Amino acid sequence: MDNIKSLGIPQRHQPAKIVDLKVRTGDSVDKQAPLLTYEYSRQIDTSDPQSEDALVIKALHKKANADGTYSMREFLRTPFEGVVSSVLCSIGDVVSHGQALVEVDMPCAHGAVFNGLCGLCGKDVSGVDTSGVPNTTANIDMFHDATGLRVSADVAAAIDADTRKMLWDHKKLSLIIDLDQTIIHATDTTNPGFGQWLTENYRGPDDTTPENASESAGASEDSPAAGQQLPSDVASFFLPQVAGQFFIKYRPGLRGFLENIAQYYEMHIYTMGTRPYADAVAAAIDPDRRFFNRRILSRNESGSDEWKHLERLFPVDTSMVTILDDRADVWRRSPNLIKVHPYVFFKGVGDINAGKLKQHQAAAPPLLDPTPEADSNTGNHPQASDEGIQAETESSAEPAAAEARTYLTDHDRELYILEGVLIRIHAKYYEELAVTSAQELPPPDLAQILSRERQQVLSGVTLVFSSTFPIAPGSPRPQDTDLWWRASSFGARCELEVSDRTTHVVAGKPGTEKVNQARQRHRRAGKSPEASTLPIVVNPKWLLDSLYHWQRQDETAYLWYAEDRDAVARLRGLQLQGAESVSPPKRKSEDNGAPGNARKQARGPLHKSVRRVLERHDSREALNGYESSNTTDIEAELERQEAGLEDHEAEVDSFVQNIDWDDLEREAMEDSESDDSAAASDHDRPAPREELRQVAMRRAARGRSR
Repeated sequence: MDNIKSLGIPQRHQPAKIVDLKVRTGDSVDKQAPLLTYEYSRQIDTSDPQSEDALVIKALHKKANADGTYSMREFLRTPFEGVVSSVLCSIGDVVSHGQALVEVDMPCAHGAVFNGLCGLCGKDVSGVDTSGVPNTTANIDMFHDATGLRVSADVAAAIDADTRKMLWDHKKLSLIIDLDQTIIHATDTTNPGFGQWLTENYRGPDDTTPENASESAGASEDSPAAGQQLPSDVASFFLPQVAGQFFIKYRPGLRGFLENIAQYYEMHIYTMGTRPYADAVAAAIDPDRRFFNRRILSRNESGSDEWKHLERLFPVDTSMVTILDDRADVWRRSPNLIKVHPYVFFKGVGDINAGKLKQHQAAAPPLLDPTPEADSNTGNHPQASDEGIQAETESSAEPAAAEARTYLTDHDRELYILEGVLIRIHAKYYEELAVTSAQELPPPDLAQILSRERQQVLSGVTLVFSSTFPIAPGSPRPQDTDLWWRASSFGARCELEVSDRTTHVVAGKPGTEKVNQARQRHRRAGKSPEASTLPIVVNPKWLLDSLYHWQRQDETAYLWYAEDRDAVARLRGLQLQGAESVSPPKRKSEDNGAPGNARKQARGPLHKSVRRVLERHDSREALNGYESSNTTDIEAELERQEAGLEDHEAEVDSFVQNIDWDDLEREAMEDSESDDSAAASDHDRPAPREELRQVAMRRAARGRSR
């Protein structure tokens, strides 16, 4: 590494004149040794308290120049020891700031320092000298748990380059994961009966996938809950100098998530919890240290109990890093962040490590004697006030007189969604890297890829919010809220008032002023085929679900007014050729080429063909009826026909996947024309949709007989 440092005059002293040289090339110099003398001009400052002294004024004016300045001389000193390698100026030269005057070769740059000692030469470089210059430039803390280890910018850049090469060689990216309410939910209690209550009222994961079956039983050997055999997705532990016992609930699918994502990302933990807490949680979720190893950063090392800094772990280059966290505020809305819906399993408990941070919800101790209503879990996404944790009621095997038993359940699916998003982002990065490498361009930036993917989700959507944000004095403007920012980052255009551009009114309740404005537009437009796009009034949960799924959700299930179904169909029709968000890929265990997937993939062209047939027959009522239904008669009939053909499943799948829908449409139109030539009455002639259904059935039958 090059240890030659260039030295020059400070900016406040320019321009300056060299009046004496103290060293020559090859001289050894100690720290703070003078290298040369220079002279500069200084303006007489009459506001300086010293200028009130008559003797000082007299002395200054004796030395004053005609322009009201006086000359000052200073030494240029070296802030470190070394050997003079070059003298780049001469006596009488006029020099400026930024110009190299003397170069000194340092025997050691002290680029890595541990607890004040240079890790390269062993010299004590702690503190600063009498001039205020630090003894070392190693001021970057970029390691997880070595709080006393710091490196210089040059060393940090070299480490970063090595890390980038290692990730490229293994075709991986870096992923920072928060703990509390992101992949786990934790509570601490001094009640010795809590573990027993939890064991009796929560039976464990609600599915039998291999990942859940293999999740470790969480209780440590020395905990009271160990003998109770906690559910496989719950762990408990004690911490030094803490009176209570900690219980952590894994987010559903955590084990499979870590197993799968480890193939694509090098994972780091970054938590606001203490170091003992972070180590205990990591030992529970990653007992073999296969996923995180020692890459754990806690509150003790982060340097802040209010903010998280991406540069704390990646001080030079963040282009290969993404973040999973339930909070955007602590990251100051970093473009590298994927915001996760806060996970809550223990009712009334927020983030126990939030510290000075504002809680997502008011914290309260967990309930030990719950009613079915009290056993609440937010599930995967925000629920309405009367929805929450879903309780299963099972009848006891005892006689009928026995009371039904209510159990806690957990149906959260967030990690399954996030896994698909992360895998898709990883694929996008390496696709772009292949292109940039071939063209010798700078490598891609993951933040930009994330931004482009987000923008596709709500592209073409213009939102107006109503009764969604607080309006109390001191509340932030709608434009400054987290929801407005997130909707905008996902491609939506957010506005304050209903206009001709508005496609959705996101309303916390019906009957508001903005909702009424949207309804008036519906009444004025009536059923005119030429009417422009009408605002759809939806519940805020539609927007939240779209954001958390990274996919625009079907508005039909979120409508405040049932009559908006036609508007949904019309809006979808107008946007049929526009950019549509891509569903995140499912895990192999969920998709994996299951029978029927080919049929689902073939339905896109069917919708377009049916629309064209119905529009040509000018059947507006039939068109609206077709578009507003989730499953068409044709699709349902095809599925019913195919369901009974187990022996010909492959042939049917191939037929449906490869069917020529334009040819199907032409055949339907020919049937229609032949019916017209036969002078069939309009009353007897089948409806256009029925024509297409009949043709599809004939084609399916011919496909099966081949």
